[in-house]
Amino acid sequence: MPKTLKDMAKHLKNVITSEIPETYAINPVFENISNEESIREGVLAFRNFLYQLCDVLIVEGDLHDNHKKIAHAFDDRVTISVYFPFLHNVKCLLLNIGFHGVLTESAESLIVSNNIFNTKIPVSKSIECLRFLTNCGILIDGIDLNEKKPDLSKAEKIKISYPDNPAMLTGLKVMAAAEIELDRNTDKSKVNKSSTISYCRFSDILLRCDYRVLKNNRADEVISILKDTMKPLSANVQDFVLQLHQRYLDKGLKCDVDIKDLWIKVEYSYKSKEIWGINVSLNNGYQINIKAKNTHKYADVIEKFPLFIQEMIEKGYGCGIKRGISDHCNGGCQGFRFLLDNSIIDVGNTIETWLDTELSFV
Repeated sequence: MPKTLKDMAKHLKNVITSEIPETYAINPVFENISNEESIREGVLAFRNFLYQLCDVLIVEGDLHDNHKKIAHAFDDRVTISVYFPFLHNVKCLLLNIGFHGVLTESAESLIVSNNIFNTKIPVSKSIECLRFLTNCGILIDGIDLNEKKPDLSKAEKIKISYPDNPAMLTGLKVMAAAEIELDRNTDKSKVNKSSTISYCRFSDILLRCDYRVLKNNRADEVISILKDTMKPLSANVQDFVLQLHQRYLDKGLKCDVDIKDLWIKVEYSYKSKEIWGINVSLNNGYQINIKAKNTHKYADVIEKFPLFIQEMIEKGYGCGIKRGISDHCNGGCQGFRFLLDNSIIDVGNTIETWLDTELSFV
């Protein structure tokens, strides 16, 4: 079944940063927005607003789900501007409100003008987004949204407020600034000798409320993202993933995190060869992917694996079209795939044995 806007809202709610510490040093580049304490308070409030936005979108999704293109079933990266334009338009509006808005002295409102409306987005779509944001608790003074077709070009001064928690506006402004700043520098940021993280202009810093880009010290970023990403899973599965992560860092594997269009990929490589990884995406959910290429060298080990894994290995992996076993994409390039649910615990020891053995032949 094709994924709907409601499905995307549920996925977004899962990948919004859930664990935000009460204290962390803010990069001085953001000091012109507010003091550190107000920024941290604002980020928490904005995160909570995003949860509310997702809840409203889950309820109202059918009213706004007007996309015409459908992503391929095996695609991990689902570009929201293409497949979920309403969510993209809402994001653009929030981004512009935060970036162009000026906080009042009390920090209880943002003052903006009609430059918040993207000229590439039809006026009717911008009005639809404004009305949606009012359903999420935002008050908009300066545009009469009760009119059938309000003239946005005449809205020279617009007051944006959020009575439920005005601190959210500071959070919106700083997260919008962070995403704009990130757009100007899409190079990988080194975390440490064994791990890197790649942010890019498709990383959706704003929609995920990824506070980490605000930090002055980002040394613990990879493990922080991994813990956050696994948060919706059961405690047993979270423990298994974190244990597997540390096990293969200790064995010398390099861990890279790539975030694009609400798709989070954690890749573990050895000698520049990807061995295994974790994928979290709208289409494929939570998965462990194993890219073992030396299985023909340890048949004696494989014969002790559960039968379904033996059969999986016997079929092999790789592009079904190139291998001549399918006339369409079968997701084979993703490797041997295992859902990250409680069933993974039953084969946890087997996966460790498999990865350990594969590593011995790399």
